[in-house]
Amino acid sequence: MEGMQEPAPGHGPAAAPEPAELLGELRLLRRRTRVARHAYWFPLVLFGVLICASAPFYIQPGVPAGSGQVAAVTGPSMPLLGGFSGFLVGRYLGYYWLTALFAGLFLTLLWYRRHARQVGLATPARGYIITSAVLTVLAFLLPPLSQVRWLRWLQVLWPGDLVIRGTFPFLIIAAGLCVLARAEPSRALAVIALIYTAAALLASLYNVENVLFRLGWNPSQWRLTSLPGVLLPALVLLVAGVSAFAVQRPHRTAR
Repeated sequence: MEGMQEPAPGHGPAAAPEPAELLGELRLLRRRTRVARHAYWFPLVLFGVLICASAPFYIQPGVPAGSGQVAAVTGPSMPLLGGFSGFLVGRYLGYYWLTALFAGLFLTLLWYRRHARQVGLATPARGYIITSAVLTVLAFLLPPLSQVRWLRWLQVLWPGDLVIRGTFPFLIIAAGLCVLARAEPSRALAVIALIYTAAALLASLYNVENVLFRLGWNPSQWRLTSLPGVLLPALVLLVAGVSAFAVQRPHRTAR
């Protein structure tokens, strides 16, 4: 009809957004979804605390002050979870880690379920839980099973020197974190898992206290010299966990 003008482009009721704008919104939505799913600060802090709580079991019992010798430890032990008797660990370290690992996994599972209800997004943490649980069970069962005559071939699975200092549970935690980093997914968690794995390997293969000795550390009780190797991996987890919490908290409160 005369006197009527066509609507200007982009101002009509059926105007569609530009493809570039749609792609930008899609990327933003994916980024927000990824950030909302991240909740890995909890297992980092939890297992850092569990490692710190294990410190009393690593104190050398019955060593005379200044002797530099290690007293033999008698009683129940689990070589993969509690180290070798007579090296440095307390007699109940294996039982502590058997309980602590399963308790930590159970609490982590509850945490991720709670987080999924809060944000409406579930992190596929099942692989992390299964991997850590299977490794813990194997660490418990492998020593007695490998003593059976027709199962001695299981000795090929023995992790060698990694079990001497009683720190093999640190590596079980490391394996679980690597799986969790893939499940989140998170580059930051992947970096944390790599750094923690390096610290756990160092504590398992080297006397970390030697570094402190060179820096002038001279403990009044030589029973405490194994603690630096225990607390180093714990410190990595605690610092990373608190930092992750500080980063992830604003996104939770914003919702």
